[in-house]
Amino acid sequence: MFASRAAARAVPAFRASAKRFGSGQAEATAEMEKWKKISLYGALPATAFLCVINMGILATSGHHHYADEDYVPGKGGVELPTHVRLRNKPYPWSCPDCNLFHAPCWAKCKAAKAEA
Repeated sequence: MFASRAAARAVPAFRASAKRFGSGQAEATAEMEKWKKISLYGALPATAFLCVINMGILATSGHHHYADEDYVPGKGGVELPTHVRLRNKPYPWSCPDCNLFHAPCWAKCKAAKAEA
């Protein structure tokens, strides 16, 4: 009974304080419209513009073309970061020096095994 009386007294006081810090429907609608316009006419075109700039930079920048035979991590050819070249022991398959999907290396390894 005491709790219900305390709650009944607290609810009107809470509602009165909440009204002091809130804004009306008109202000909320105006703010919503403002941010719609900022998003539609400011952020969206800026994002599209930056995407076009980045695509232009990517399309005009030079990059290294290499053959599959040049790409042997850690063995010359294309320079790779050291964390990519790190290998402390041979691979556990029949060609221990070849990466799993490096077809030219596998072809050379199998040809060398066929000759031997």
